[in-house]
Amino acid sequence: MITKPTTLILGAGASAPFGFPTGYELLRRVMEWANINAGCTNPNLFLGFNRAEIDEFREALRRSGTTSVDAFLEHRPEFIPIGKEVMSMALIQCEHEPHLFKRDGKSWYEYLFNRLNARFEEFDKNQLNILTFNYDRSLEHFLFTALKHTSGKSEEECANKIKSIPIIHLQGDLGALPYTGVVSARPYNSNISLEALNIAARRIKIIHEGIEKEPQFAQAQKILSDSDVICFLGFGYHPLNMERLGFKSHSMLPEFDITGNIYGSSFGLTHAECNQISDRYRINIGSPQFDCSNLDVLQYLRETGVLHGN
Repeated sequence: MITKPTTLILGAGASAPFGFPTGYELLRRVMEWANINAGCTNPNLFLGFNRAEIDEFREALRRSGTTSVDAFLEHRPEFIPIGKEVMSMALIQCEHEPHLFKRDGKSWYEYLFNRLNARFEEFDKNQLNILTFNYDRSLEHFLFTALKHTSGKSEEECANKIKSIPIIHLQGDLGALPYTGVVSARPYNSNISLEALNIAARRIKIIHEGIEKEPQFAQAQKILSDSDVICFLGFGYHPLNMERLGFKSHSMLPEFDITGNIYGSSFGLTHAECNQISDRYRINIGSPQFDCSNLDVLQYLRETGVLHGN
């Protein structure tokens, strides 16, 4: 059981082991899905966009020089409606439950679930919060499904337990899962339909839309200030995202008081980048004992023991 107030902050790298793309990979997939001439897209699936509009979006994105679709849409808000839909299409196709339950010993979701291990009656005593910049719902679907099959309890009972672990999608998601009881819920599957695209596209939020003023960011800062352990996983430490969490871009300290320890994975980061992030935000990036730049999320959690003290 996780007994210390612990908050995990997830970036795209945290979902990558389960078949979801990183920011740059999503950009490439969006390009493919929008490529009418290559036959990668069915134009009839687009809600009201004609071929010329899709081509214009694709070409602007291709020549933009940005490394993520989100960053592109922040600067080109006129493309937000079509951008949300194409991202929804690219991500929905990744929702394959078998990817979450491979049973190959390489799943950090499985590792986390076992750290949450407790009698069913005490599961909601776990002191865990999840803040995620990802749109996918893979983690909450995994936790709900795992708890249901481990405990043998009803969906309603398991839903009430899972709701005790806040999972806050700071930039929206691909739709509420059925166990949440939301009317416009969408099951966890890769079926692409007009209804599925409409649900997902409506719930995706782009920074240009004033997302940083929405209550989930104030809630996130409150959660962080009450945490004893904070850990960034699969995160890129983009200054704008750090600011929205309450960390000043050019300061050693965040805007609010944090008395807990702050850790962060460093897959793909150089030594210089790790030092810069560590100095700027007072985060224990990687590990002083060994190079973590080649460790995935599971290896990082196991090697550093971030959750071992719970």
